[in-house]
Amino acid sequence: MSFGKVNLLYRIIRLLVVACISGLVTIGLLFNAAHAADGDHDGDGVPDGSDNCVYVSNADQLDNVSAFVLGHGDGYQSSFVPLWAPLDKNTTRVYVGGTLQVSGTQYTWSSDGKKVEFTTAPKSGNEVRLVVLEDKDGRGDKCSPDLTVDFDGIPDEGDNCPLVYNPYQKDTWGTSEGDACETGSGVSEIYQVWAKIYEHSNYGGIEEVIRVDDVLLSGNAIGDNAVSSIRLGPHTAVYLYTLPNYGGVSEFFGSDDSDFMDNLVGHDTISSIRMYSTAPIQVTKIDLGIDFWSGTKGHVGHISTSQLQSLVAGGAGSKITLEHNYVDSVQSIAVDYKGSGDYVVSTNNIDGTLGEAAHFHYEGIAEVATTTPAIDVVTIATPVPTPVLVQESGNKYTVQSGDYLFKIATLYDTSVQSLVLTNNISNADIIFAGQVLLLP
Repeated sequence: MSFGKVNLLYRIIRLLVVACISGLVTIGLLFNAAHAADGDHDGDGVPDGSDNCVYVSNADQLDNVSAFVLGHGDGYQSSFVPLWAPLDKNTTRVYVGGTLQVSGTQYTWSSDGKKVEFTTAPKSGNEVRLVVLEDKDGRGDKCSPDLTVDFDGIPDEGDNCPLVYNPYQKDTWGTSEGDACETGSGVSEIYQVWAKIYEHSNYGGIEEVIRVDDVLLSGNAIGDNAVSSIRLGPHTAVYLYTLPNYGGVSEFFGSDDSDFMDNLVGHDTISSIRMYSTAPIQVTKIDLGIDFWSGTKGHVGHISTSQLQSLVAGGAGSKITLEHNYVDSVQSIAVDYKGSGDYVVSTNNIDGTLGEAAHFHYEGIAEVATTTPAIDVVTIATPVPTPVLVQESGNKYTVQSGDYLFKIATLYDTSVQSLVLTNNISNADIIFAGQVLLLP
């Protein structure tokens, strides 16, 4: 082939390439212009001007947590400097290889608060991670540099519910499986809170009872953006939010509200709800029945499954009084059945006065139609087991400043209840620095 023909062919190919590039650039400009025109680059329904993560779809606009991988252990490096850390270190969590570290024991913050210093250098290959809770920095969670599969920042290997957003790792029942991953069958769970939400003001229209947190009301009986009034059960408080996953404008409710017209959240704006209990007695399901713990007195008693069955068989209005001597000031506890799975537990003081009382809902004992009249009062003396102290061994932990039982239980893969029973702790809310705990 002659030089002239080769040169002509080269020119034709170059023109074609230039034309293709020009076409692609034009298409790209048109595409970007179209998206810029609608002001929503990530297509999540939130305009760019209001989007806290413009180029990543996040309709929930969550802004609760940030996470930073500080590096990986090599067995020698004992200090790590994060990109950023808040002044309030109570909101930070440090993980090594998926294990939550104990502040003051396994790591400390430097005097200027800018460096994490470990007592023992993390082993080779272990990821060192900082998770900052309540980090409302205006940058959406999905724009945080080192989030995980469920976007909560907790390392997957240490997350008690790795596929569901749960940065606070709530584990009400001490099962090591986060509340967010509990099956929620209804027959084995106990609820101490309830709120009834209404479609219209003055408690009108469609109504629905809510007993647990709900990240999105869409699909519920009432649905998304359709609530105008609310009633609360005993010792119940709630936060209502205008966006899914507890985002947007929020408002606290500690009592009934018949009309949202002048509220922060307003009519027909509610998309998610969080529930909180103020009950003085915590009610927990155990293998052989139900256990009762007072926030001020400690373990006040329990009721067996057979006693529950007897109570429910008696119908609404039945009552069982159980003699216990776990706490010196408490003579007994009484459990009243109100029907339809609703109960009230109360303590009777040694001086004859009525102590604390708490409501709870439990559907684990089915009601059976019967003509037997309701029981007025049944007193059952329950044998109290003699406490068996665990002998001291190498499985001990010394309480550090800032520790609390839930954190220690999480660290050592046990439950608060087991720690309390093992160490004969009278008040689960009170431990002190230097106290030596036996680990179950």
